[in-house]
Amino acid sequence: MVPLGGLPENAMKLLQNGSLQGVSYGYYETCCIYVKTLLNHQLTIAVTLALALFHVPAWSQDAEPQPEPAEAEVPAEQAAEASDAAQPGDAAATEVRAGEGAEPDDALYVPVQDEVTQYLQAIDRTEAFTSAYSTELADLYLGLGQSLLEQHDYEEAREAFQQGMQIVRVNYGLNSPEQSNYLYAIAGIESELGNRKEVDQVMENLYLINARNFGEGSPEMIPVLDGMLRWYLSRRPLEHEDSRFADMERVELLASKKAEIVEGEYGLGHPETTAVYRQLGQISWQTASYVLSQGMSVEKGLIVAVGAPPQNPNTRAISIKSLVANGEAAFAKVAASVNSDASRNSLEKAEAISQLGDWNLAFGRRRTAGEYYAQAHRLLADDPVFRLYADEYFETPTPVRFMQHDLQPVVAPGMLPPEQFLAVNMTVTEGGRPLDVNIIDPPESFAPDHVRLMKRMVSEMRFRPRLVKGVPEKIENFVWHLPLDQPEWLP
Repeated sequence: MVPLGGLPENAMKLLQNGSLQGVSYGYYETCCIYVKTLLNHQLTIAVTLALALFHVPAWSQDAEPQPEPAEAEVPAEQAAEASDAAQPGDAAATEVRAGEGAEPDDALYVPVQDEVTQYLQAIDRTEAFTSAYSTELADLYLGLGQSLLEQHDYEEAREAFQQGMQIVRVNYGLNSPEQSNYLYAIAGIESELGNRKEVDQVMENLYLINARNFGEGSPEMIPVLDGMLRWYLSRRPLEHEDSRFADMERVELLASKKAEIVEGEYGLGHPETTAVYRQLGQISWQTASYVLSQGMSVEKGLIVAVGAPPQNPNTRAISIKSLVANGEAAFAKVAASVNSDASRNSLEKAEAISQLGDWNLAFGRRRTAGEYYAQAHRLLADDPVFRLYADEYFETPTPVRFMQHDLQPVVAPGMLPPEQFLAVNMTVTEGGRPLDVNIIDPPESFAPDHVRLMKRMVSEMRFRPRLVKGVPEKIENFVWHLPLDQPEWLP
């Protein structure tokens, strides 16, 4: 039987074995509700299945079997008429549609109830047969909260999740990680209601509970931190216009904690370590880009006020210098991790070093960027396998790409059909800035406004400049093929 996600273990056994031996009343109730939901609210089918599974309830061992009612005699003429009118499949259809169109006094009538009502009734019955803090109730309150969420009843849903979490705390302890699902649900409600302060408090509580249980530096904190990162990045995407610097700062801190634990657990040269430091660098890029989008130019200063007018005493002074340093440190760890990985070739190692150059170039630090580019060039030139490829690899400008997931170079134009890229003519300076951007023969389907938008987008990008023996050089009339199907060129 295919596992049914979300059922308690004993309830799963109940469904698979068709036996109630060793199954508590709470699990019985949870299973009943789950079966009804699984069958897409076809309540009568669910009742039929539940009755088949739970023919003799475990909590009524002393109940005497009831004699089956005698079948009512049907006159022969009525039986013949019914037989003539019956069609193939009518019996099955009647069984499946038990209760459909029936009246309250009919034997087949089943009153229709929504899931919230079912959960509330199940909670009452479970409390009657067990106790007010029975572990089975925690699952029922979780299901009740989720059903209330579907009805957008956020206040009642929050109360249900809080009650379920309290039951978990009573049974498993104040710092039990079993509370995590309830805390995520409550944080989601507060986020929907726009209560940012409450969200931060709930997520902070989630971290502290798990850190006290496992230990802050424990490898068991890796999935906890990963889950918190996924929650923030899905609920509050860093690139979204409603993002706040406080969210970005919090995400960067979580990613930093995760990176430290992963490196300690797997070692510097492990691919997991490379991936986690790349994620940290990408978060630093989005954070720094956000701050820059507030109107500050890197070349003109290092302090910017974000989130409120300068005269507001609550305004924070954010150091761009520190943000740039954080990102550079993360990508330096990526380069060190790749260099320590024996399975990586020189091209991948050179690309990781080049991205350090890209980072510095993006923030106007051209001399430091040139030093990293020269280092990457030497690495390829000193490798017998890639020696002839060293000059070719850096011969043409490439877009700065911090958000890609690997170290592979951008796809070559010859590998794409002509209809899947745009040819863009430009001049790329030693500092990687595109000038005099023009789209060559844009498709007829591109409206003039679309062409202007593409030109502006390319003009705002940064490119890794052409390198000759590791030294950046300006190149004119450079034609870049902008992929349209798989935009690896995005930063």
